[in-house]
Amino acid sequence: MIIRRQFIAGLAVATGTLAACQPSSTAQSSEKKTSRTTSRSAGTRLTQEMLEDALTGSSYLGCGGGGGLQEARDLIAGDLASGHIFKSITVDELSDTDRVACPYGLGSIAPGTEMSKTLDALDDRIDEPVQAAFELLERHLETKFSGVILGEIGPLSLAEGLSIAARLGVPALDADTVGRATPEINQHSVRVAGYPLTPAAGATQFGDEVIVGKLGQPSRGEDIFRALSVASGIIGVVDAPITGDIAKRKGTLVTGSLTLAMDIGRAVREAKAAGIDPIEAARVAGDGYKLFEGRVGRSNWADADGFLEGDVIVAGTGPYAGQSLHLDYKNEHLVAKRNGKTIATCPDLITMIDKATADGINNPDFIEGQEVAILGFRCDPLWRTEAGLEVFSPSYFGYDEDYVPIETRLGI
Repeated sequence: MIIRRQFIAGLAVATGTLAACQPSSTAQSSEKKTSRTTSRSAGTRLTQEMLEDALTGSSYLGCGGGGGLQEARDLIAGDLASGHIFKSITVDELSDTDRVACPYGLGSIAPGTEMSKTLDALDDRIDEPVQAAFELLERHLETKFSGVILGEIGPLSLAEGLSIAARLGVPALDADTVGRATPEINQHSVRVAGYPLTPAAGATQFGDEVIVGKLGQPSRGEDIFRALSVASGIIGVVDAPITGDIAKRKGTLVTGSLTLAMDIGRAVREAKAAGIDPIEAARVAGDGYKLFEGRVGRSNWADADGFLEGDVIVAGTGPYAGQSLHLDYKNEHLVAKRNGKTIATCPDLITMIDKATADGINNPDFIEGQEVAILGFRCDPLWRTEAGLEVFSPSYFGYDEDYVPIETRLGI
């Protein structure tokens, strides 16, 4: 299962909000019965090494969310063993009339809660609810999607998108809707660009299926699918069935995000082979910042209405000896404070890396005493606009903090 926007609006401020509430003429005209027009041979074939690099890199961009790295690796390994072929294309390779859509899983990543124990006692009927939702939306629209928009860049979220594309024999786009992992559906670039996310489809592991044809307000997508995820543990969702023409418009998607994940992962792999610091190599590849290093100390978490909410304290070591870092998260890390002073907030990326493995750590899988490094990266520029900050600022999540770019906070 995947955990998004969570797995997972603003040009949706003013006119964008209205556009997101109602199908645009472009969206309406595109809802014609079509077949895939992008050739199945199109795109770049992704090798096993490229896929592993992408998953490793996504653990740096996942900000502690987006699902577990090992589960993501297992999913891709199973698909490769079954002979599935993975391909990727840029948005510019789509034809204007192609249709693409965004699949992801929605649910809490909190383990061992009473609700999860109750659901575990039920018989699963659907092995892959995200794929089931994708095929449900194809049936509803009577069309075949020509490609898959990656829902977000986090390990299992990324793996699920790549897997669905491979199983259906279509390419995954070198683009996603966030450029990282994020707690809610509301942090969705297509919505921020002013396009409706509907019609959208949902499918649970128990065989339930739902189509949402229209939302009264853009934020209702998060409310509706989140409620279904609470009742089901996880729900596969597919939204944003947009045309190639819309996908290619600047600001609709975060482009090049799969390539960035592969670049970071390759830097880690090559640094390990060369016997140099892989975390520093990843920082350089992602043009990021080192925020802290130390050992994991006290932590708390709880399952709160379908979200994993918690915090963790890291006691400094090396150049940070005698200092402390406090990380606050809602599925993904949202605020970092060093010695009580805020040094990074969403929508910029904050991520915890295991120093022993050089893999990103999924919340709340860190353990007391674990040696970690904390990195930060700049978010995609769209989230720094008024429209993006409307749904992805610290204050949106209830913090008494204004957004200040990470490089400004660090004085760089």
